Amino acid sequence: MEKLNTEEARLLEVQKFLSLDLEAHPELQEIVDFAAEICETPVAFLTMLDDETNWLRVATGFEAQPMPRSTSFCQFAIEQDEVMIISDATQDTRFQDNPLVEEAPAVRFYAGAPLVLQNGLKLGTLCLFDLKPNKLTPLQTKALSVLSRQVTLLLELQLSQSHLEAQVAETLAKNELLKKISFMQSHEIRHPLTNILGLVNLVKEGQLTADEEWMNMLVDEAHILDVKINEVVTDSLDIKDFRYLRYQKMVEDIEDYAILILDEKGAVENWNKGAEVLKGYKAKEIIGRNFSVFYTAEDQQNGRPQSLIKKATHEGSARDIGWRVRKDGTRFWGSILITAIHGYSGEVIGFTKVTRDLSKVLLNE
Repeated sequence: MEKLNTEEARLLEVQKFLSLDLEAHPELQEIVDFAAEICETPVAFLTMLDDETNWLRVATGFEAQPMPRSTSFCQFAIEQDEVMIISDATQDTRFQDNPLVEEAPAVRFYAGAPLVLQNGLKLGTLCLFDLKPNKLTPLQTKALSVLSRQVTLLLELQLSQSHLEAQVAETLAKNELLKKISFMQSHEIRHPLTNILGLVNLVKEGQLTADEEWMNMLVDEAHILDVKINEVVTDSLDIKDFRYLRYQKMVEDIEDYAILILDEKGAVENWNKGAEVLKGYKAKEIIGRNFSVFYTAEDQQNGRPQSLIKKATHEGSARDIGWRVRKDGTRFWGSILITAIHGYSGEVIGFTKVTRDLSKVLLNE
């Protein structure tokens, strides 16, 4: 039962990542191309494995198209933690009747490194094919493993970024909706409120006696006002908004990623717990300061932060990997994604910035 539950959780993760537009991120194609080059194989691809299909999302030397899970080599690769190498598939009993081996393209060699998410679940593989028996050197094997970790980090960064973009879009839509609701319903509140104030003024001016009839009219108008206010609150904050608030709380509490909102000039406007953990600043110490403070003196002098903002403004996003500086002056090796936020008329009104600490990956290399 435990294995079933783990597989169910893995499949749920796969569905999340299958929704990503990987073609919009050429870095993944570059990694797949590099894997084929460094391992000296004609074919390399990135796969995501669900319950029935092996999805070939990015490929080199081969047309990327879905294939049945039942005939895939990757179904075995995700069952182990290290790189799986099949030097000659014709000599492996698992693939004796496999159409990929027995028929075209007649695969002989396979090597696959599992894509292991932060939660330990395996998304798919970064893998290699050859039409002749082959092998990998220890250095090539290590390189394939390191590249698979880079792929996973990029995918998780993209997923986090897509969630942030959805959050920003929902926030903008919410603000516009609240404006419309306020405009349409404000008169419904003003009407009973005006009646209440009118009754009070008539008593103050001596034109009406504050007797039981007056009190009943006042109570009736107050009740109408209360109903109208409740209607506005209900219309303005439905169940989707509560989900949004829970999601916002989740983003604030994420500790694995530093997630920032920058204004159009790069000043920090918002700051999650992960940013505090990674960079060492309290929110009150950093909000309002330019994000260039996280860069080395050399990068600041060379204008690197500004060039990333400029690139994100013109191209929609900017990626970077390099040394970053904490509040205490220590450095960490970070992966950064900056994405432009656009207003209703298309102008850039700010940026989201997601940073991941790659120091452990760097040490492993």
